[in-house]
Amino acid sequence: MSRPNSKWVIVPALLLAVVAIACGGGGEEKTLLNKYFTASKVSDNMTLSNIATVVFDPKTDGQMMSFNIVSVSEPKVTALTIKTDAEALKAAVDDEKAFTEKKKAFQDANTEAIDRIIKAEGKNQPLKGKDAELQKEWNKWREETATHAKQTSGLRQKVSMDQPIIEISCQDQRNPIDTTAYDGEVTSKEIAVDGQVKTDAGTSPKKFVFTLQRVTLKNVNGKDVVGRWVITDRKDAQ
Repeated sequence: MSRPNSKWVIVPALLLAVVAIACGGGGEEKTLLNKYFTASKVSDNMTLSNIATVVFDPKTDGQMMSFNIVSVSEPKVTALTIKTDAEALKAAVDDEKAFTEKKKAFQDANTEAIDRIIKAEGKNQPLKGKDAELQKEWNKWREETATHAKQTSGLRQKVSMDQPIIEISCQDQRNPIDTTAYDGEVTSKEIAVDGQVKTDAGTSPKKFVFTLQRVTLKNVNGKDVVGRWVITDRKDAQ
């Protein structure tokens, strides 16, 4: 029996690969997006809370009836400083608490004078003598109060901004860990999608770019914890 020409074995394989791409391959990306769109159709918020931080609301965005993945970007890795930020926040809160206690002691020792200062400022009246000197000192306390508040607020915002993706990606409710106790990294990639979206006006083609992110926490009990992929952003790409 003669051997078949090898090109007739290779070409069908290539055709199969092309067909797979044309039909919207994408492996884990397509699996995650399928789950996302299915849960979105029925407003399955429990499932969505475990895989995404953004919504695809069937009432306002429509229902994704079918889609193809057009492209997947190269992964981008950025440092995650949740541990460092949490430690800085704790230090800032402790400093602010100590400062507040000192400020209160100053207020208690100068209650009547501070009341006069506040009333004069409300009427835009100048102060003289000891009240004028105390006003300068009181202004310093107020400036430091604003500085402490700004620093603490900024750090708290930074920690809270990173926390949702860390919790969804890495947290295991069966074996919870303190996600603020570790530094790590975030891997991001963008997925371009061609979809058929159904709304009250009918079904029409739409293009989107979804951002997927995955957190890796470093050296948790001696090993890295690699989290699950989470959908964190969606943009129209018309």
